[in-house]
Amino acid sequence: MTLRFFEGAAGTGKTHNIIEEARSLVLQDVLGEHGRILALTFMNGARRRLLFRLGQHREFHRRYECQTFDVFARRLVARRQSILRHKDELRATAEPLGEFDGPCCLASGLLDDVWIHQWVAASYPLVLVDEAQDLDVHRMGILRSLTESAHVIAGADEFQCLYDGRDTRELMEWLFGAGETTRLTDPMRTDRAGLLTAANAIRNGEDVRATLTQGNARNPTWYGDGFRLVETPASNSGIVGSSIAYEMNRCQGRIAILTPDARNQLLLNALAMVGERVWGKNNFKFGPFPFEWEDRDEDTARTLVEKIALPDETGFEECLAALSPHAEHAAVAAVVGRLRRRRRAFGQTEFSREYISALLEDAVRNQTRHSGHSHNRNVAMTIQRAKNREFPNVIVLWPHSATGSNEHRRRLLYNAVTRATRHCSVVVIGKGLCSRPPFVSEDAEGS
Repeated sequence: MTLRFFEGAAGTGKTHNIIEEARSLVLQDVLGEHGRILALTFMNGARRRLLFRLGQHREFHRRYECQTFDVFARRLVARRQSILRHKDELRATAEPLGEFDGPCCLASGLLDDVWIHQWVAASYPLVLVDEAQDLDVHRMGILRSLTESAHVIAGADEFQCLYDGRDTRELMEWLFGAGETTRLTDPMRTDRAGLLTAANAIRNGEDVRATLTQGNARNPTWYGDGFRLVETPASNSGIVGSSIAYEMNRCQGRIAILTPDARNQLLLNALAMVGERVWGKNNFKFGPFPFEWEDRDEDTARTLVEKIALPDETGFEECLAALSPHAEHAAVAAVVGRLRRRRRAFGQTEFSREYISALLEDAVRNQTRHSGHSHNRNVAMTIQRAKNREFPNVIVLWPHSATGSNEHRRRLLYNAVTRATRHCSVVVIGKGLCSRPPFVSEDAEGS
């Protein structure tokens, strides 16, 4: 039918324009009497953001669904098992791809059939896709097929793809060429000149320091309107913690602490101090600054499995006894409920550690999918988890252990900095790191 594509840097209003274009089409009665909007994203964070934005407009009241591509694919595959039985080659291709990519491969193959994508479009005449730059070949196949029968509105910024080494050229060329494209250039997230200039320098591979005013030369600091770049020695966690606490003390309002490496022990020790210790500097005291970690779903599930310490094989009563002490966690409570249903419906009384682990991972994902974020507490998380979100204040902790190509680390730093609406401080942990990419161009490294 049609594809409307919005392309632009972080904070230029891609999601806003997707919503406004959708409102226009709904007012033109594109949904008809029974149609609904299908909003698709790659990650749950983007799904929650899109769900919130759709809920703000009465035109969409009870006429939309927000899903990740993975959930959409699994539901489509479950509905069309009878067709898949006759597609041996497609099933053979999907089988080794795993629990996420496999269903997406199957769904993409199913949607190649005209009548199937027409059947989907009959229920969902309008499809919205945010952060489309993250789509791989299987999810891109789903999107391409949906455009054959539905009105599709998509937003993307190639530079915000954080999957190191993923080639997005085919996807972006298709998005630019398949329909009407609007390039967005005006910043909407923030009006802080220093923050905007620093973000653009990172994106363009330029020396960030050249856009800022240099402060204390002994403790290297560069600053601008809404932005600070601070280099602190990595000699011990106390020094690092002091630098973090000082930056937090300068902030007014909620703070998000972002890092590319949440397993760096020096950083973790420093953050533990920040949350508990009172600090003193220049005859005044500040702190402690409590915050809450937001872990990745797989890390949360892994931690729960380690705490529960199940044997490789266990009976129902023993399994229940091991899980019950941790049932205050919603994911564990959900697993207990599923085990009870398995015994009641199928008489199953023996469960493996692998099976319980898979149930926990699925329950944690569901919990994340349906929960929102608190808007009144300080948080810490990886840069990848912060994607699609925004905070008044951001403190980026950049250790020497940040990995990936220079391009990948530039994208990570850019994505972190552009989460801020009011102020961003980048604390670089290690002397001399500010003279290396991603803070300077590759040509200027070491100069």
